[in-house]
Amino acid sequence: MSDVLSQEEIDRLLSALSQGEVNIEEVKKEGEEKKVRTYDFLRPQKFSKEQIRTVQMIHENFARSVSTYLSGKLRSFTSVNVVGIDQLTYDEYMKSISNPSFITIYTAREFVGSAIFNMSLEIFYGILDVFLGGPGEVGDVKRVPTEIETGIIKKEIVNILTSLSQAWISIHPFIPVVESTETNPQFVQIVPSNEMVLAITFFVNFGKVEGYMSICWPSSVIEPIGEKLTTQSWFKIKQKEITKEHIDNLKENLQKTKIEVIAVIGETTLTLGEVLTLEVGDVIRLREHYTDPIRIEINGRTKFLGKPGQYRGNYAVKVTEVIEEGEEE
Repeated sequence: MSDVLSQEEIDRLLSALSQGEVNIEEVKKEGEEKKVRTYDFLRPQKFSKEQIRTVQMIHENFARSVSTYLSGKLRSFTSVNVVGIDQLTYDEYMKSISNPSFITIYTAREFVGSAIFNMSLEIFYGILDVFLGGPGEVGDVKRVPTEIETGIIKKEIVNILTSLSQAWISIHPFIPVVESTETNPQFVQIVPSNEMVLAITFFVNFGKVEGYMSICWPSSVIEPIGEKLTTQSWFKIKQKEITKEHIDNLKENLQKTKIEVIAVIGETTLTLGEVLTLEVGDVIRLREHYTDPIRIEINGRTKFLGKPGQYRGNYAVKVTEVIEEGEEE
């Protein structure tokens, strides 16, 4: 029921009061009663709504980044979307993971403790099949991956975790380090069973493959940086002012960059048969006349014209004309 009454409801309430159908003292008594909210001591809420909202925005950025990365690696459009953020105990999270799964335990010097990145075997075997030249078939998801298969996907997990660190960079930069991988969730114990965790679940789809990934952030890892998990921190972007000094430094660094300069004396076209019959003493006729200027190319584009000669005992080309932008052809 809405807290704001319509005019019709107000009229009915006044009519009921005037006719004695409603006792005003009872109404006051009900309003003075304290509202009690149930609190579960076994599952305390460690994170506020604002913190969860910020975590959601971070991981939505992460999902877009992973979607772009996997689309390029798999040569197929890949959709990665956040489908849920839950506060639950570590034991409940581990029970929600199917056995077997591909579980990666990672940490960082900037965090206190470890976190978990979990990938279902549907995604695992789908990615693996594409990497090995297949169409992206899942196969038997109950089969435990081999060491070779784990090694192949582990490299991709490192890149995915790097995308995760990029998503966190405006809040709390960190460099992820993979500690270990496991397929049986019963053997993974990074925090006490009753510790609250934030579980972010992603739905992944590419080709005919569908599955889930998830990230588990224990409260002991997130709480030390909890004050940073605000919308103000998220939208606060530090923009560096571009000064003349920065421009001068950029110009100086560019001027030190080495580039390849090629002087093209002439060109021609031969068939493969003609090339195979070439012998010592044969003359190859070029399209250019010996009096024509030589093209000087930089990074494959003609930028100058010149004429050949010698300088201090070395072959050289003297620049005679500068080709302006748009005149290369």
